Amino acid sequence: MQEHAMVDLSDTDIRLEFAFEGDVVLQGTINRIHGPLIVEDITARLPIEARAAYLDGEMKITLDISRGNAKPTSDVKRGDIAYMPLGDSLCIYLKDTHPFSRVNVLGRVTSDDSILDALVSVKRGGRVSIRRADE
Repeated sequence: MQEHAMVDLSDTDIRLEFAFEGDVVLQGTINRIHGPLIVEDITARLPIEARAAYLDGEMKITLDISRGNAKPTSDVKRGDIAYMPLGDSLCIYLKDTHPFSRVNVLGRVTSDDSILDALVSVKRGGRVSIRRADE
């Protein structure tokens, strides 16, 4: 497991499972505290069926929730899960980077690094299903 993986979940944490086309399944958590309205919109739509695209160290998943910035940053770390208003997408970062537009970091990947690295094998436009991991 990654050293930053959360073991004790609070009542504001929502455990998610991302099942990508090509049998890549990733676990992560998002937290209401980091963007209450964004997280509410995401969880209200679960399960989400969407398209994914890997580009330059980030996996983008189009959401169609059209939210703005809550607590924007231009600095993300490997394993961060963030919402990018420009492009209306949920992004999973495979490296520390500065995205081209500000994002709202909502949570972290909790899967092993090897599974995070496997995201590069997901075909551009491949299907992804996002659901609660505890259902």
